[in-house]
Parts: sequence; C-alpha cells; structure tokens
Amino acid sequence: MRADALRGRALVDTNVLIYATLAADPRHKRAREVLSLRHRPGVELFVSVQNLAEMYPNLTGPKNQPPDSPELACEKIRSIARLRGLNILPLTLEGVHHALDLCVAGGVTRQRYFDRQLAALMVRENIPVVLTENAADFLDIDGVTPVNPFAEEPA
Repeated sequence: MRADALRGRALVDTNVLIYATLAADPRHKRAREVLSLRHRPGVELFVSVQNLAEMYPNLTGPKNQPPDSPELACEKIRSIARLRGLNILPLTLEGVHHALDLCVAGGVTRQRYFDRQLAALMVRENIPVVLTENAADFLDIDGVTPVNPFAEEPA
C-alpha cells in the first residue's frame, strides 16, 4: 500500500515526525505530506506520547547534524503535538504488559521493545497501519501493517 492511498486509521512513527521538522532533510517534504493526510476525509492519524518523547533525544543527539538546542527541540515537539486532527494517545500499564508479551513471543530485546509498545497501543486502539521508514521493525506483528511513505513508488 502507498501512503497516498491510505484510508482509515494509522499511527505516524517518530521518524516521520522528526523529518517533518527538519527543513533541510530530503524527506522533509514527504513527511509533511504524510502529516497533511490528517485532513483527508476517511483518514485518522495518531501518534503516541511515546513518539513525541522519542523525538527529543533524536533532535538533540548526534544523528541530527547540527543537533537542535533543547529549546528548539521542545518547540518542534510541542508544535507537532498541537497539530489539529492529529490524535495523541497515552501509554497505559495494560499496554506495557501487552508490549512485554509481544517481546517474549517475538524474542525481542533491548531498544526494539519500544516498537512493540507502539504495536500494542495500535492493537488496543484498532489502528492497523503504521507509517514508518522502519517498516522491517513491524513486519512480524499480527494486526500491524507497516507502510514506508519514503519508499520509491513502483513503476
């Protein structure tokens, strides 16, 4: 599925949110187009508070050159959180338990836990699609379909 063909409910992963704030990044325009899908009839876009929290270390860390100042990173995160039509979902203890179960079932360790936490949230909220550059991180999770909005379109 192409992101442009999206219908229904989808979670926007952290990488898309970050690129939407980095004007010099070659993925910036496409990330902004993805966020604009929230205005399309029949589309509901979601983010987790986890996604918003993950933005900070990425914006202020070595992956972002030059790194954003703490003040700029905070403003970017708050501006994403204020977008009308972008639904922000909380984390719950029930979701953490479900994520842990997904980790055990999939033999997942370390930082990959956080993808399982997002997947658990998506299953709980009946959100079948995750828009992410890291589609491989979600391929083996029942009920979750990853879509890479930055992938080359088929000819």
